[in-house]
Amino acid sequence: MKKMAALLTLLLTACSGEEITETTHRSARTSILPIAGELESARSVMVAPPAIDRMWQYSIKRMAPENSHVEEGEVVVAFDDKAVRERLIEKKSELKQWRSELNNTLLKEKQTAKDDILAIEEKRAEFEKAERRAKILDQSMSRIEREKAAIDFEIARNDLTLARKLAEMHKRTGELRISMARHKVARSEGEVAVLESEVEKLKVKASISGLVQYVANWKGEKPSAGESVRFGQPVLQISDLSQMRVRAQADEVDKAYLSIGTGVAVAIDGAEAVTLRGEILELGRVVRDRATGDRRRVVDLLVGLEETGGSSLKPGMTASLSLGDPAGKKLASAEEVL
Repeated sequence: MKKMAALLTLLLTACSGEEITETTHRSARTSILPIAGELESARSVMVAPPAIDRMWQYSIKRMAPENSHVEEGEVVVAFDDKAVRERLIEKKSELKQWRSELNNTLLKEKQTAKDDILAIEEKRAEFEKAERRAKILDQSMSRIEREKAAIDFEIARNDLTLARKLAEMHKRTGELRISMARHKVARSEGEVAVLESEVEKLKVKASISGLVQYVANWKGEKPSAGESVRFGQPVLQISDLSQMRVRAQADEVDKAYLSIGTGVAVAIDGAEAVTLRGEILELGRVVRDRATGDRRRVVDLLVGLEETGGSSLKPGMTASLSLGDPAGKKLASAEEVL
């Protein structure tokens, strides 16, 4: 019994030692684990050349200064609109021509309608005269004269019917000509409206208020006034500084210590060291290579920050993430940062 009691005591001591070691190890990992990250805005928009018909290269006329703050609706980039304006002048000239043609068509068809009315009235008068002559029963008239009167009456009736049908045909063809002329005007007006809207689209306005940052191309060169950019190539980004967060990559071995909702200390790198409270908002489920040619396995995570309400934090600033309060350091509140 004594041997069994001693053995049980030894096992309990060993288990306690393992728990203490594991607890110490986990505590050490969560307190000393630094994760490099970069600040980004939770609400940002990229500004690129708009879709303009028959345009693939865009020349920048002017841009809002980098690191300046713009308001929603303010012009941030203006592209050269010379080519569009030239087409607009051409289309306005065509529109003027089509409108003139429509006006002439309306006047012509109006005159044709008047002429048809006069022709019908003339034929009606001839018909009524021939009808009266055909109905006269005068014994002094010879048979030939009576037959001639009947024939004249039939001719007059046919002429009146023909005049009426001709007027109906002129009316239908006139309506068709007017419709076609109006269609040309409407189409031309639509083309002019599109070109006018494209001229305005080349003055790109901010869809949100925020900080302006130029976007470098694949060579690392930032755009400037006078340069040309391709369609779809972003030239600047507008970021809302009131909603900042940190995007980072943690090593695979640290994934076990991370979970959504875990509080972290976010040390912002800058002239003055600032540490903020944060919380893990997203945690990648897939472990991947850090980059092409870099086989280190990492997991992506997104950390939300307390709102600062100011412009002290900017996208692109680097930060270090630590789980828990690092070495007793007090975490700054939003008011203390400002």
